[in-house]
Amino acid sequence: MKPDGDAVFVYGLLMLPEVVFAITGKDYVMQDASLLDYKRYGLSQQPGDTPVPALAQCPGYLQHGQVLLGVLPEELAKLDFFEELDSGLYLREKVRVQSLGLWLDAWCYTAGPALQPYLTGDWSLQQVSQSHTEHLITQLIPSMLTTYHHLQADTGAKTKVTPLSED
Repeated sequence: MKPDGDAVFVYGLLMLPEVVFAITGKDYVMQDASLLDYKRYGLSQQPGDTPVPALAQCPGYLQHGQVLLGVLPEELAKLDFFEELDSGLYLREKVRVQSLGLWLDAWCYTAGPALQPYLTGDWSLQQVSQSHTEHLITQLIPSMLTTYHHLQADTGAKTKVTPLSED
């Protein structure tokens, strides 16, 4: 039985359940998944920054990650804000992933045009230290959510998120 909500393919910091929970306030069913013709890269950055990944098309490559199941529109809006969709650094695209032998339609955050020149080398979750994760959960995400809630209150409207099933 398919859970309510959408599937979201994650390949970086969002593979950490504690990071996803800090953003959305929800524990998701997460299962291994693969995405064909995409590759995860690192971003060139200053030393000391949390290593950040970005996904870009790469014909013939198979990117492994996880899929979050049952993501509701209001939770997807928070993930969009975390991924800074309004800045154009990342884009949210519909993709088709394979998970547990089945094909699923899922959302995926990919590198926008502004990030393309900064894609470099590989990225792995092992590059993210426990202190980076703690800083993200205790400092950056709460600050981001405060801004998100202020923006929601100022506009007096909820963010419109197109469900995966609509075109």
